[in-house]
Amino acid sequence: MSRPSSVPPPPSSITVKVKAVTKDPHHPDYPENPEWIMGDILELTIDPAAKFKDLALMIKEIKAIPLIRMNFVLPPARSIQREKWEKTLRQVGVYNKGTLRLEPTMDGGWEWEKIEYYWGKVIEDLEANIDPKEGTSFDELNAKVELPPTMRGTKLQDFIRKYPDKFHMEVNTSGKNDMWVKIQKKGDRALPTWV
Repeated sequence: MSRPSSVPPPPSSITVKVKAVTKDPHHPDYPENPEWIMGDILELTIDPAAKFKDLALMIKEIKAIPLIRMNFVLPPARSIQREKWEKTLRQVGVYNKGTLRLEPTMDGGWEWEKIEYYWGKVIEDLEANIDPKEGTSFDELNAKVELPPTMRGTKLQDFIRKYPDKFHMEVNTSGKNDMWVKIQKKGDRALPTWV
């Protein structure tokens, strides 16, 4: 009578997590914290015997990123060279539930999410940092809320003004010339105020 083997059979498919990361030299903590996570982690299910290039092609199809603009990195910092893309996932070092980093080959080469995703994240940050009763000074918000590198050419003040249905701005022009931002209450469509 044969004993059952304690080694489980290899899985018919594996899950690979792909985390898109870019370097942000404009971030205030750049030397200590050079990375910016570009969006949600993508989980892909693939045959473990598939070539690494098949994984890259799946990402290309889902995210519309050209293969030439992809740079894959295995933790902690091992870049996967293009000549290894013809090897299987296991040969390259990608295993079940492993996380791969994906970086653009050049700054701003592609975006992981659509621009509306980043707008939504900034709106969430603003709503979380604005005092619901009194409002918050714009200077305080500007220090707390970071715009992603995708929105590098946009000023926070201009972004807030783009959403009068969500935010109300009060500008005091007598003396201090300070600005306050409040969350717009439902049904309350107040215009920007200058005092």
